[in-house]
Amino acid sequence: MILIVESGSTKADWVLLDGVNTISSFKTKGWNPLFLSSEQMMLRLKSYRELKSVFTKITEVHFYTPGCSSALSFDNLESSLRFFFVNANINIKTDLYAAARAAYNGKSLFVSILGTGSNTAFYDGKTVNCLNPSLGYVIGDEGSGASLGRLLLRSYLYKNLPNDLHIAFTKKHSISIELVLKSVYKKDHPNQFLASYVPFLVTHKMHPFVKNLVKKELKYYLETHVLSHPLCYDYSISFIGSVAFHFQDIIKALCEEYNIDIAEFIRFPILSLINFHTYSK
Repeated sequence: MILIVESGSTKADWVLLDGVNTISSFKTKGWNPLFLSSEQMMLRLKSYRELKSVFTKITEVHFYTPGCSSALSFDNLESSLRFFFVNANINIKTDLYAAARAAYNGKSLFVSILGTGSNTAFYDGKTVNCLNPSLGYVIGDEGSGASLGRLLLRSYLYKNLPNDLHIAFTKKHSISIELVLKSVYKKDHPNQFLASYVPFLVTHKMHPFVKNLVKKELKYYLETHVLSHPLCYDYSISFIGSVAFHFQDIIKALCEEYNIDIAEFIRFPILSLINFHTYSK
């Protein structure tokens, strides 16, 4: 039995396979070992009812997650998985590998993750080569849900939103400066808090203000992380994640402007990862 986990910072998709057949699938909160202790990981694993009757039968675990580039966080995650899945070989890869393997169709390509966070790489079918370091939501994550949420909240709190958007946001969300500052600077997972406001942008994505805000941020992302690579015009690029999926019209227009070839948009990499691990053996 094989377990595949494809996690971002906000949510994780879990799939159990028996040969080529999917036995079960379920969703959980995202796993990011940078923000989880070994004890928290074990508590989570023990709480998943879908695993309680099968965890000893699992012989392979393929776990894709952000935050495992740190040696300490990788070791904590690996030890937790080995302790729980006692009969399994454990394979841990970054979320970039999940995106790359989901998008790969036999040709080298660029891969862009635009979800709660953002990341970019070049993949040749074997090795993921990161184009720039991942700096996280405080000083990086351009084009991500966290970055877009930060821009929206800042515009709202500075009272820079157009009146109709300000009223709509106030009706939708009951927030204050105190709540935002506490959630960003004192509570856990501030990146998820910021990204939680992206659905408002999606709902109002045809509004000129929102369209300009999103376009400006995605343009900066492309210029910083894609156009800076000398081979960006020689290979296509696939976009993975909810932000890329929901704002693909803006991304398509920008890529056409920059003469960048788009391979596809993938909202849920787990579906392609099932095929990868089923038929790549």
